[in-house]
Amino acid sequence: MPFEISSSEKKGWFSLTLFRKNWARFWPLAAGYGLIQFFVLPMDLITRADYSRNMSQLFANRILSATTWAVALGLVFGLLAAMALFFYLMNSRSVGMLHALPIRREGLFLTNWLTGLSFFLAPNAVAALIALAVEGVFGALQPALTLRWFALHTVVAMFFFCFAVCCAMFTGHILALPVFYGVLNGLVAGLCLLADNAVNVLLVGYAGNDLVNAALTQWCTPVWHLLRKLQAVYEAESIYDTAAGTSVAMGYCLVLGAAFTLVAVVVYQHRQLERAGDVVTVGWVRPIFQWGVGICTGLSLGTILYENFFRRQGAWAFAVLVALCAVLGAFVARMFLKKTLRVFAESWKSCGLVGLCMLLLLGGARADFFGYQKWTPDPEKVESVYLGNVQSAPYDGGWSGVEIADPAIVEEIVALHRDLVKELDVLERARWDGERDSTSPEGWETSTATGLRLEYHMKNSGFETRWYTSVPISEEALADPNSYAARLEELLNRPEVLREIYLAQIGEKDVAVTAGWLSNVNDEERGEADLTEEQTRKLWKAFLEDLEGGRIHRYLLDGRERRENCYYTDVDFTLTLTAYQPNGERESYTNHLSVTLQNSASAMMKVLQEEELSGLLRSRDLEKYPDTQQGY
Repeated sequence: MPFEISSSEKKGWFSLTLFRKNWARFWPLAAGYGLIQFFVLPMDLITRADYSRNMSQLFANRILSATTWAVALGLVFGLLAAMALFFYLMNSRSVGMLHALPIRREGLFLTNWLTGLSFFLAPNAVAALIALAVEGVFGALQPALTLRWFALHTVVAMFFFCFAVCCAMFTGHILALPVFYGVLNGLVAGLCLLADNAVNVLLVGYAGNDLVNAALTQWCTPVWHLLRKLQAVYEAESIYDTAAGTSVAMGYCLVLGAAFTLVAVVVYQHRQLERAGDVVTVGWVRPIFQWGVGICTGLSLGTILYENFFRRQGAWAFAVLVALCAVLGAFVARMFLKKTLRVFAESWKSCGLVGLCMLLLLGGARADFFGYQKWTPDPEKVESVYLGNVQSAPYDGGWSGVEIADPAIVEEIVALHRDLVKELDVLERARWDGERDSTSPEGWETSTATGLRLEYHMKNSGFETRWYTSVPISEEALADPNSYAARLEELLNRPEVLREIYLAQIGEKDVAVTAGWLSNVNDEERGEADLTEEQTRKLWKAFLEDLEGGRIHRYLLDGRERRENCYYTDVDFTLTLTAYQPNGERESYTNHLSVTLQNSASAMMKVLQEEELSGLLRSRDLEKYPDTQQGY
C-alpha cells in the first residue's frame, strides 16, 4: 500500500551532507569524465602545436573539432551519473532510508541534480583553464572559443543527464533505466523508419523515407539533431557562424533539459516509493508501456520476419505478421509489468486488442482510403517535375534523372503517370516477383524492370513524390505505341530530355573541352586511344549536333535494336566548367562525360570516318568480345 507520510512533507531543500557523500562515493565518475576531457582539448592542443603554421588558426580549428565530442561524452556520462545518483530509488531499503531523512523529496532531487551538475561543471572548467594556459604558452589565446567549448560541453552533458533522470523517475529497476534511456533517445526516428517501411510495403508508389527524413523527426531525436548541429559548427566558414550554431545547439539543450527536469520533479512528487524494483513505477504509464512495446515489437519483428521469409506473399502477409508480433510484444511487456510468466488468463483481451488495432491500422492503409496510390496532379498546377531512377541503356555518362519544366513535356509525364496508376495491380505484382530479367536465345533482353521516381514541384510551392521501384518493361509493351513502356522510352528520347540526361551537370556553366579519348577500342594491346585536341573538339561539336537532332538514343530494354545500334566503344570528354559566384568570383573545375558511340549518331560517325578512327570502334560481336558491361 502507498506510504501514508511522504518525505516531501518535511522541511529542507538541500542537504550538504548528501552532496558531500555523493562526491565521496562517485568521484571516479567525475574523474573519468575529466580525464577524457583533458585528452579531448588540452592534450590535443599540446600534441597538435606546430610553430610552422598559424597557431591561432590551428588552435581555433582544434577547439571547434573538440565540440563534436560533446554528444558522445554527454550521452554516456549523463546516463552513468543519473544511474549513480538516483540508484536509491531502485532499492527498497535505500529508498526508505533516504526518504526518512529530514529533507523534502524536492530537496533530495535538487541535491542530486546539483551533484550531477558539479560532476560536469568542475571537470569542464578545469579542462578549459588548462587549455587557456596551453594557448597562452604558445601565444595563441582563444578565450571566446574556449569559453564556448566549456559552455557547450557542460550544457549538452546536463541535457543528457536531465533526460536520464527523467527516465529514472518512471522506472524502479536499475537495468531498465539504460534500456528506456537508449530506446527513448532514438524512439521517434526508429518508429518513423519502421512506419516508412510499412507504408512502402502497403502502398504502391510511396516515396521512401519521407517520415524519417522530416525535420521534426530529427528534432525529436537528440543525438541525431545535435550531431548535425555540431558538425555544421565545425564546418562553418566564419566565427559568427560557429557562434550562432553553438547557440542554437545550447538553446535546444537548455529548453528540453529544463522541460525534462520539470517533468522529473512532478513525477517524483507523486511517485509511489514502494514500487522500487518495478519496471514501470507510474500507474498511468503502465498501459502506455504495454502498448508501446507491442507496437514497436510488431513493426520491428514483423518487418524482419516479412523481409526474410514472407516477402513474396505480399502486403496482407506483412499486416498479419505485424499484428501477431504486436500481440507477442504486448504479452512480453505484461510479463515485465507483473513480474511473472502467468499473464495469459488476465491479459489476453488487452494484448489481443493491441494486435487487432495494428491489423485495422495497416489494413486501412492497405485499402488506401485516402487515395494516395491513385493520385495524379493537375498538369496546370505543376511548376516542374523531376523524372528519375530510370535505368536505361547505354550505360555511359548519361544521368538517370532529369528536371523538366516544359509544360508540354510535363503534361506528357502526368499522362504517363495516369497510365501507371491504372496498372497498380501489375506494379504491385512486379514488386513481389523478384528478378524479372529474361533473355532470348540470341542473348538480348526480352523483359526487365526499371525504377521510376516522379517529384512534382507545384506552383503553390507544394511538393509531391511517387516512386515506383519496379516497372515492368517487355518487348511486347515497347512494340505497342500506346503502352506506358513505349511512351516512357519515347519521352526519354525527346531531344529536350536527352540534353538534360547528358548535360544537366553542366547547367549554365561555360564549357571548354580540354581532352578526349576512346575507351574499349578494337585493339588487343591497348584499351584506350587518345584523341588530339582537334579531334576532341570536332567530336564534341558533333555530339551536341546529334543530341539536338535526336540521333542519340536511350533504351529501356537491352534488346536487339539497342545491340545493333550501340558499340562497346565510348568517347570520353574531359570538360573544364566555369561558373561565376554571386559576388562575381570565377570558379573552375573539371568534369568528365562518357558517351557510348552509336550508328544513329551520324555526325559523330562522320567525324570518326574523316579522322580515320572508325577502325578502332569495337563492334557488338558477342562471340569475339564477351559482354563485360563496360563502355556498353
